[in-house]
Amino acid sequence: MSSYARIASLLVCLVAVGLSPGCNKKSGEDPDVIAGAAGLPGATNVWAAIEKKNYDGAMAALFKVRDACTTEEQNIQFMVLSRQVRDKLSEAGATSPAAAQAANALRSMTVGGR
Repeated sequence: MSSYARIASLLVCLVAVGLSPGCNKKSGEDPDVIAGAAGLPGATNVWAAIEKKNYDGAMAALFKVRDACTTEEQNIQFMVLSRQVRDKLSEAGATSPAAAQAANALRSMTVGGR
């Protein structure tokens, strides 16, 4: 087999593997964890502040929620809530510089962990 044929067959295999659907698992998140994130003490304050476009208040409320987490399950729920807030702030950041700044601050704070 020529080297060109080997390279071509390798590329075809790589493309086939890359385009395969994988495990067909739609989400790696447990619905109970997502529901629990919304039920964390103070989570409603976070969402209320975001709705009012009070992004600094939302960040303050989010970190109050983090400080109230005492179990591993709550920490996991907090991570879900934090990601949801980051996504919402990033979405709002397209039109609001304050939201974009809050999203960037949250992103940089969560990179290092708790």
